[in-house]
Amino acid sequence: MKGTNEMFTNLIQDLRYALRQLRKNAGFAAVAVITLALGIGANTAVFSVVDAVMLRPLPFHDPSRLVVVKPTEPGRRDDIGVSYPTFLDWRAQNHVFEGLSVFRTDDFTLTGQGTPTHLTGAIVSANLFSVLGVPPAVGRDFIPEEDQPIGAGLPIILSHSLWQNRFGSDPKIVGQSLTLDGQTHAVVGVMPVSFQFPVQRTPVELWTTIANDAKSVNGSPPITAQRGAGYLDVIARLKPLVTVDTAQTEMAGIQSGLNRQYPENRPKGISLVPEADAVVGDMRRGLFILLGAVGLVLLIACANLSNLLLARATTRHKEISVRTALGATRWMIVRQLLAESALLATAGGAAGLGLAAWGIKLLTALAPGDLPRITESGINVQVLIFTALVAVLTSILFGVIPALQAAKPALAASLNEGGRGGTETVSRGRLRSTLIVTETALAMILLVGAGLLLRSLLDLGKVDPGFAKDHVVTFGLDLPDRYGQPQRVAFYRSLLEQVRTTPGVRSASAAFPLPLSADGVKTSFEIEGRPMKRSEYPVTALHIIDRDYFHTLGVPLLSGREFNLQDDAAGAMPVVIISETLARQVFHGEDPVGRRIKPGISSGSSGEPMRVVVGVVGDVKAEGLAAPSIPESYVPYAQLPFAPMSVVVRTDMAPGNIVPTLTREVQSLDDALPLLNIKTLDEYVSDSIVGTRFEALLLGIFGVLAFLLTAVGLYGVISYTVVQRTREMGIRIALGADRIAILGMVVRDGTLLACTGALVGLAAAFILTRLMASLLFGVGPTDPLTFLCVPVALIAVAVLASYVPARRAAKVDPMVALRYE
Repeated sequence: MKGTNEMFTNLIQDLRYALRQLRKNAGFAAVAVITLALGIGANTAVFSVVDAVMLRPLPFHDPSRLVVVKPTEPGRRDDIGVSYPTFLDWRAQNHVFEGLSVFRTDDFTLTGQGTPTHLTGAIVSANLFSVLGVPPAVGRDFIPEEDQPIGAGLPIILSHSLWQNRFGSDPKIVGQSLTLDGQTHAVVGVMPVSFQFPVQRTPVELWTTIANDAKSVNGSPPITAQRGAGYLDVIARLKPLVTVDTAQTEMAGIQSGLNRQYPENRPKGISLVPEADAVVGDMRRGLFILLGAVGLVLLIACANLSNLLLARATTRHKEISVRTALGATRWMIVRQLLAESALLATAGGAAGLGLAAWGIKLLTALAPGDLPRITESGINVQVLIFTALVAVLTSILFGVIPALQAAKPALAASLNEGGRGGTETVSRGRLRSTLIVTETALAMILLVGAGLLLRSLLDLGKVDPGFAKDHVVTFGLDLPDRYGQPQRVAFYRSLLEQVRTTPGVRSASAAFPLPLSADGVKTSFEIEGRPMKRSEYPVTALHIIDRDYFHTLGVPLLSGREFNLQDDAAGAMPVVIISETLARQVFHGEDPVGRRIKPGISSGSSGEPMRVVVGVVGDVKAEGLAAPSIPESYVPYAQLPFAPMSVVVRTDMAPGNIVPTLTREVQSLDDALPLLNIKTLDEYVSDSIVGTRFEALLLGIFGVLAFLLTAVGLYGVISYTVVQRTREMGIRIALGADRIAILGMVVRDGTLLACTGALVGLAAAFILTRLMASLLFGVGPTDPLTFLCVPVALIAVAVLASYVPARRAAKVDPMVALRYE
């Protein structure tokens, strides 16, 4: 008991003394704690987000066996959908999957439950939940017969959040009828609380079956019967022991057979992607690069902390020797220094924990809107413990070095040595210099990467999207099925007439899809007078628009005319306007106005008509600012009224100020219609580069942190070197040395370390930046300007960090220095 009390008393004394020492050296303590916090907090935040988005298993049964099956076409960068007939062939002919299911997301308007509410839903085949291995928590699953229209109402399954928030967790919800888009649906089940599919940033709130699409419109076949209508996604579960490569080989053979069986369709290939990879998509490489970058920040922080502790150890060498000479044992000194390291580690860990929590919130706010599962991010305890252990062990290891070197035989030499801080061995000086070179090299790699992404972001910002993005607000409308095609045309005509007369509105129109909205529809088209196989027809992105669309968006008309009132009349000549790229690729310098093409989409049973080209307009970026322009065509809405349209309004005022007026205009025509996806064109453009901006911002932050840590480390090394060499410099000045020469000598030492690190870092960056080539736009991974400016900036800061202690060295008074002890 006595031994325990004595140990506890000694611990309290050690902690009190350690606290006094750290207060006495507040600057050192603050820098050490901040360094620890940055290393721990940044790594924990980034790894926690990456874990939630990419590493954590998907919330399905045995998710490693889930794959996405995608059609491919040569030269196509976009995702190609699957037609329902093709899906049925895949499902019937394969021997590698336990099950396949199709799905697509859609918007629904819930009415009859108070205020009309917009809901995000999914249309799926009945076996989706069995493929995923997740049954409903309440009620039942869909049954195979429900893939076909049966009876008056379609079945729906609710998400747990919709059931809880909208219906108050009503235990009698199963069997109730809900009105969605004017149709009656019967609730058959509720999914578990954690279930989400498709895995996306905006959660799906309800699911219904593919029977929703199996209805005829204006006498035309239902879209589920059209083999050329690729609009669905496919997810499949591999049979046990079947590999992705085996399934890929079989599915490629099946698709090859379908290409031969249906030669009128464009031939396609097959790609199988694990669902976990498909969820993250193009962000996967960027997230891994950010993970590597924050790992470099941890290494820099540890190197910086090591340098700080080594430098402080040099100044305390004489103190340790005195205490040893007065009878202190090595264990007593180690215990004392461990107490100081423990206090630093505790303060740094607590600050790092707070920084990690704040960092996760920041990353969630800054992340691209389509980055899934990021809202599930929370502090990863394992990563927090690992990074804290690395940083704490660094502080302990380098913090107790003075005690480990406090050997009795060296006492006399140490006590007789001049200088305030004692002596510094050659090996320790080399270690500190090596750490500075390492810090500088790692900072160089981060800064070069950040510089390349920043240049890409700036170049993307200079890209002309093909339209004037300022002062334009857009919103979507989803007209229910009670609106037939004539009623749809009449509704939009009345709405646009009202909006155009609204004060503050310059012009208004409607379109599907909007530029950069990722909702494009692509179709092949026939060219009159050029016989070719149907499978060889060129492809165009089809837009359905109303009058004044090009005027409202500021898209230039290059030749011909825009659509007019005569084009909207019943029985009007079918017309089309094409983009500059389509005109160049298809007509090869000939005047396309007056020529005829036949896009492969119609709105009735009469088939696709030949359309006369009446105009050519400038290219509009459809697939992203970084993507090349694609062939586009535009058709009047009155001639093809089948798509859910978005209204575009150019205003004289701030776009947000006119939204209440637009809402009233819509509700004056139909008070059951909510405005969907209210956004400005500025926001569409900004959202199209949010991935690059996210990566550039984070890598830039890490680069700046590395930059500052390196500068602080270099400043600390040079400062302690000046303290160590105070006596030497005083002797030099006393013997006639020029103070400018003293200043230059110190600056030269610091600059040499920085230059060595910069050269090592440039060589490493020259190799490593090739890994991020796919993330860049307008610059190469070895961009000369970036590789020139970054080392110049880093060396300039190194010179400044060396100049401050060098200036102090040059002002040394020889008489004071010679008495310095």
